[in-house]
Amino acid sequence: MKTAAASEPATPVHAVPLTRLSVLVSNLALIAARVASMGLGFLAWLLAARLFAPAEVGIASALVAAMMLCVQLGLMGVGSAVVALLPSHRQEPGHLVNVGATVVVLCVLAVALGYLVLAATLMGELDVVAGPGYVVAFLAMAVFGTLNTYYDYVSLALRRGDQVLVRNIAFGVVTIVVLGISVSLFAGARGSLTILIAWASAGLAACTIAVVQVARALSRWPVARWDLGLTRRLVGVGWPNWLLTLAERAPALAMPVLVAEILGPTTNAFWYAAWMMSWVVLIIPISIGQSVFAEVSRDLAVARDAILHGLRSSLLIGVPAALVLGVVAELALSLLGARYAAEGASALRVLVVSVVPVTVIQAYYAVSRARGALTEATAIGALGGAATVGVALA
Repeated sequence: MKTAAASEPATPVHAVPLTRLSVLVSNLALIAARVASMGLGFLAWLLAARLFAPAEVGIASALVAAMMLCVQLGLMGVGSAVVALLPSHRQEPGHLVNVGATVVVLCVLAVALGYLVLAATLMGELDVVAGPGYVVAFLAMAVFGTLNTYYDYVSLALRRGDQVLVRNIAFGVVTIVVLGISVSLFAGARGSLTILIAWASAGLAACTIAVVQVARALSRWPVARWDLGLTRRLVGVGWPNWLLTLAERAPALAMPVLVAEILGPTTNAFWYAAWMMSWVVLIIPISIGQSVFAEVSRDLAVARDAILHGLRSSLLIGVPAALVLGVVAELALSLLGARYAAEGASALRVLVVSVVPVTVIQAYYAVSRARGALTEATAIGALGGAATVGVALA
């Protein structure tokens, strides 16, 4: 990875004009991006379920969830820090974005390598990841996944939800295409490895698009840069947000890994199908909560209006979506196979009902992040996550 000097250019730097969408349009684009990601992701898993045995799908889904957990650990809160700091870096936003990208790549590589060692030495069902092909695919997924998530935060800070929409559509389409053609290209490979290769390829495609989008938005190409002072500030600002994000998301991401190890890959395939499908609904309040965070970060004076608008939008869109998905749960899961419908429909209905409490919680998290009052929110998130995992395992 090439690095550039951290010193500022000698010539005067003028503020970069940032073209933003309206709050409503950006929010709608962001919701559409998340829904497109979940919808195309479901189509990809549907294809995988039709092509491979449930055990192979279960192994792949557990490793994808493990990768997503590595992504959250590797981000170190830097994405949230960029959202908070970009308004004060209008003179050279590209420098802030580039330093942040360098930090998250280095962090996720360390985390992913640590997971690979852990899986190879302590896990029974998922120790296949120690194979050379799995190692390369897993590291590629982790790096590209981290960069794509990081650039989602950058697009959020720029109020350009349309960029996220384009990337998510590209990711889903490439996943499906590569998954389809890789069956013949990698005929001798295990189904789980073939699935990981498709995910890694899609991550590369989406990351390439992100670089082009950011270059156009900031009038400069994203280049890896190292600035120790700015790195400390990014981590210092992002650390509390990172802890809250982990408390909020880590339990859900850990569940597929735990299910695969304790109950086996086949059971995990059924669980993951329901869990993944529920995110088509749950991503709505989460996406709107992120937008509320960005708006309140820019101006605390608009906090009340932003929160109320976010709550209304989440409920008006999320509740009908939950009702529809609950009604068609068996039909939707049956697309993957009869066993998926029989094993996962009840779980899916329970998951989509949580859209109402998730809406309130996400609004609370957004305001806590923007105001820096994160200790209480982190504690509540950690207790809730521990209770969720504990009850589920019991």
